[in-house]
Amino acid sequence: MKEKQQLKDLYQLYLSNECSREEFELFFKALNDQQQDNEILDLMSASWDNTHTVPDVGLRPDFLPLEAKQVKLKERTSPAVPLRKWISVAAAIVVFTMGLYFFRSSLLHFIDPVHQQQAWSAAGERKKIQLADGSLVWLSPNSKLSYPDQFNDKQRSVSLDGEAFFEVAHDVEHPFIIKTGKVNTVVLGTSFNISAYPKQKTISVTLVSGKVAVALHTKNSTHTEMIMPNQQVIVDKNDEKLRKIDYPDAASFLDRRLGKYEYKGSTLQQVVQDIESQYNVRINLDGSLSDKTFYGNLDMNAQLSQVLNKLCLIMELKYEKKGEGYVIIK
Repeated sequence: MKEKQQLKDLYQLYLSNECSREEFELFFKALNDQQQDNEILDLMSASWDNTHTVPDVGLRPDFLPLEAKQVKLKERTSPAVPLRKWISVAAAIVVFTMGLYFFRSSLLHFIDPVHQQQAWSAAGERKKIQLADGSLVWLSPNSKLSYPDQFNDKQRSVSLDGEAFFEVAHDVEHPFIIKTGKVNTVVLGTSFNISAYPKQKTISVTLVSGKVAVALHTKNSTHTEMIMPNQQVIVDKNDEKLRKIDYPDAASFLDRRLGKYEYKGSTLQQVVQDIESQYNVRINLDGSLSDKTFYGNLDMNAQLSQVLNKLCLIMELKYEKKGEGYVIIK
């Protein structure tokens, strides 16, 4: 008798959304106890009489999972009930089930909440991060990754400021989304590099394997490009435009994620931009040097002075300290 009264009290608290954490747990425990099915049915029946009649078609929304917990009821013998009454009963059951699902979801977040994590990398520092789904992230210097300690939603979402190389664990039912300002990169399982430093005028996404969709959200519309391996999307932040190009050397990012940069005819301006990003330093080029091409390897794990010495030695140039930055001259 005491247990029956307790169940009744918990049910009333549940309907009025006044349950404490402990009361929620006791109520859900009672729902799973088949010995109390009759009592639960009696409580639900008392509420059905006040439920308005609604059609019994399309009551289950698309977002309610098929595996959502249902209340298991034992068979009961009862006199015939008019069809209108049974429609009302069916509607009440669905409403109750939906409420149970969403309350349980809220309770799960209450008991075991998702905590947002942040990983930072300083100048010249690299970090390797494993996410809750097994995905791996190589964070480049001067970058920040924001991510949850667990993925409980239908999508796996992280945010990036700076540059990172991703190896995303394949999960067709839970797309992986990287947010970088107005740009979202959506994948299922693949490896690719994103460069999205705030000071740079562009954002680039370079695909090594798999398939990636890149979406640019502007004030009036959304522009999307799908890329395949050895392709790259470049987003112009100022013009809010994106373009797709072939990038045959995409596999070079497998070494770049470790700080090993190989250049096969890149402009000196591009090389200097990479050094600036890796070491968070300003480097100016003498006006006539921007278009000169560079062939060689640079280890961005070394000291900045070593990198500049090697670059200038190969290019037969000099560099000087100027204020808080550097200048490269003939």
